[in-house]
Amino acid sequence: MKIFNRLILYSMISFSALTIDTFAQDIIEIQPLFEYPSAPEELATLEEKSDYLVEHFWDSMDFKSKSTVDQNALNDAFKVFSVPLRWANRDKAIAATNKLLQTISKNPTLLLQFTKAAEETIYGPRAEVWVDEVYLKFLNTLVSNKKIPAQRKKKYEDQLKVLSNALVGNVAPEFKFEGLDGREATYFPMTTVTIIIFGDPRDTDWRISRLRMESNAALTDALDKGKINILYILPNKLDNWKNEVSGYSSKWTVGCGDKLNEIYDMRATPSVYLIGSDGKILLKNTTLNMAVNKAFEQLK
Repeated sequence: MKIFNRLILYSMISFSALTIDTFAQDIIEIQPLFEYPSAPEELATLEEKSDYLVEHFWDSMDFKSKSTVDQNALNDAFKVFSVPLRWANRDKAIAATNKLLQTISKNPTLLLQFTKAAEETIYGPRAEVWVDEVYLKFLNTLVSNKKIPAQRKKKYEDQLKVLSNALVGNVAPEFKFEGLDGREATYFPMTTVTIIIFGDPRDTDWRISRLRMESNAALTDALDKGKINILYILPNKLDNWKNEVSGYSSKWTVGCGDKLNEIYDMRATPSVYLIGSDGKILLKNTTLNMAVNKAFEQLK
């Protein structure tokens, strides 16, 4: 188990994370805020090691100081923490997050810094993994903190609204859009399994993916029989959008919305959602292949 433990240690715990100044091209070595833990060798499985690491990761950090910490170093620490977070038992991960938030909740400066680190690591465009359930806890704690100025909260309040709307397991939110006939239409969850694609029809990769979808015989058959619905929606107004979607399959519902990214979480491009027959979100910001395959699983 020594080799396995070392691999886990080096893949999750980097003492010399590097960042590059894009202007000066200087390499800056980030000193860790504290000594990162390693899992005991007697723990046999990846989940057991991850459970231990998320539970004890922050034990060596000094939370008593009221001053700010180095944000880059904190980002590095949170990035390391995020690795066992994705493999740990859900209850352990949530408990570890709650414990951490309870520790920092009375320190608004540190709470804001931790939320920034969480945003960078498990929510933002540079994140290696998105962990919405955990990030939501940071958002709720920060937004409810009365000592943090309103202007500092605004961005996080917007994120909280969208993530709460579009969390996997929640009922898919309704939204209005303009159809190809020029009339206003409303999407609302139905009993038919539905794939919603929020995208830009000008995107080259999407054009190739669309042709593959339209040539998928099994998918076409499911659409013909009313077993699956597909919606392709532009999330924001685009001039001449109807020209951009000319030739799309008549079996799809195609339309254009406005500011739908304020309702749905659209961190992927295109942003693909799969809605189950119970109206709840099964997948979000997933790949088209995963959405189609999962949709067929729902029909069995």
